[in-house]
Amino acid sequence: MKNKDDKFITLSQLRQMEVIDVVSGKKLGFISDIIFDDAFNRIESIVLPPEGGIFSIFKKREEIIIPWSSIKTLGIDVILIERQDEISIDK
Repeated sequence: MKNKDDKFITLSQLRQMEVIDVVSGKKLGFISDIIFDDAFNRIESIVLPPEGGIFSIFKKREEIIIPWSSIKTLGIDVILIERQDEISIDK
């Protein structure tokens, strides 16, 4: 993987980047998992932990899956996305 400066990014570096939605400006957190295609050739989606809140222990928690196509920029320490076609999965 390469960032906007055309430099390679390791998987551990990717997991340390904060994900931010450029539409809402909301900080979504850090990557908890990555989904590859069937041949393990490319990343299909990134997985974010469930959104927390004061009453989140009483609710069903859902992971947020962001398709790789929603990623607009890989910065030095930030991933900017447009969160229009996310998928949530019950945890």
